[in-house]
Amino acid sequence: MRFSFMLFVSVLSNSASASSAPEEVVGALFEALSHAPKEKPDIEKLKALFHAEAKIFGVQQANAKSNLMAVSGAEFITLLDKVPEKGFFECEVVRKVQRYDRFAQVYSVAETRFNKDQKKPDFTGVNSIQLYKQENEWQILSLYYQIESPSNPISLEGAKSGACL
Repeated sequence: MRFSFMLFVSVLSNSASASSAPEEVVGALFEALSHAPKEKPDIEKLKALFHAEAKIFGVQQANAKSNLMAVSGAEFITLLDKVPEKGFFECEVVRKVQRYDRFAQVYSVAETRFNKDQKKPDFTGVNSIQLYKQENEWQILSLYYQIESPSNPISLEGAKSGACL
């Protein structure tokens, strides 16, 4: 009887985590990317969040020119799999989710701080995250981000800087 109960509880807890919502996956992404100085991001969690065919695109401004980076999810995770000197703390302040069946897209604004306790972010970025529900699990299929340009500030749409979701 006790074994049956434990098995039932285990099945319930596994199905609850497997049917995660897109919002939970995106929140887990920012949590996994964040880390203290001389610590790695949560690489195992990142591997679980990204679909095997995921693509990552990023735009950064340099000398008034936009540079597009495009890598696979696996390459992106490899780039993050190191111990940096600085900390990296992501604070998502805006999130809009649209869903249809096994498709979801998330518009997100995140602030990044190298010191968790500092008031002003080191930079702000906008993210477009597409997710796919494979069986009962949502995974990131693609992520496109762009770092804020001083000449074109990102709107926080009424949200407050530092007020993480």
